[in-house]
Amino acid sequence: MTRRMFQVGFWGVLAVLMACHVAAAQEMKVGYVRLTDLFNNYERTKLSESTLEKKGKQKDTELQGRINELKKLRESLELLSDQAREAKAREVEQKQDELQRFRTNTLRDLKRDRDKEANAIFGDIQKAVEEFAKANGFSMILKEEQVLLYGTPTYDVTDAILKTLNGRYGGKNQ
Repeated sequence: MTRRMFQVGFWGVLAVLMACHVAAAQEMKVGYVRLTDLFNNYERTKLSESTLEKKGKQKDTELQGRINELKKLRESLELLSDQAREAKAREVEQKQDELQRFRTNTLRDLKRDRDKEANAIFGDIQKAVEEFAKANGFSMILKEEQVLLYGTPTYDVTDAILKTLNGRYGGKNQ
């Protein structure tokens, strides 16, 4: 019961403080962005995805070549004498280990590259949001996905920021 009273009291005090702050502020301008849309529709994201996809296909082609080489080695085992088969079996085992390391390293490298690029893209977005907010007199810009339960579309600044982001990025790549 006391926990419930504390929660009610806490939220009540918080609401009063926010109301006082809003009343004291000359004008509070708030907007919000759809971060997922900014990220997915940013030209840098699209180019990054395309580049990573090409790199992934190249690695997959290399992986398939290694798999085929391993299959041929295994097939050749059947035709050998016992002594030769033993030596070749060690080679097959070694190739199998190399194949597993290649898979593991490739997945790790692709994930690292994707994460690095995503962090850089989010850095671009953060900077663009801050600059947009300052230039347009916003007190704050919220992220729709995790903070906002409802927002009137007139306060959605996603498209304006996306236009700025893509304009900047397009200029860098020409």
